[in-house]
Amino acid sequence: LPRAAAVARLAAVAFERGCMLEANVAEGIRVNGDPEWLERLTRILIDNACKYAAGASDRRIHLSAQKVGERLELQVRDHGPGIAAKDARRVFRPFFKSAQEAARTAPGVGLGLALSRQLARSMKGTLELSPVAGSRFIGEEGQGACFRFILPCV
Repeated sequence: LPRAAAVARLAAVAFERGCMLEANVAEGIRVNGDPEWLERLTRILIDNACKYAAGASDRRIHLSAQKVGERLELQVRDHGPGIAAKDARRVFRPFFKSAQEAARTAPGVGLGLALSRQLARSMKGTLELSPVAGSRFIGEEGQGACFRFILPCV
């Protein structure tokens, strides 16, 4: 699981993009996956969160990693415009960008989430779009986006 040095590197990624990373990462969780790949996947999610939250008044990116049962649940959440419910099923497709405004302003071609999901699957995990804490459903206007990576523990 991301150690202090990895969290510091991820915080630097957020800072470089004008955001602040708030991390709540449990220690001592062992997963059946490559730590470097786990950090790469997390980096992609943080980078994406920063891109889409660029116009938000709250530029915090929340990273949490906790053991839930026999699984690691890692979440990355932003305070940007969020992802419309109609786009939730397509957000992991290659070359898809969630909103026209974001597509015009956020750099990239729309491969980050598709690659991240493949990376998660290669580690026997899943990557999904989750409702933001306090929301009842995905796509609640202005609530930001939350991505959850679930990986079996050792």
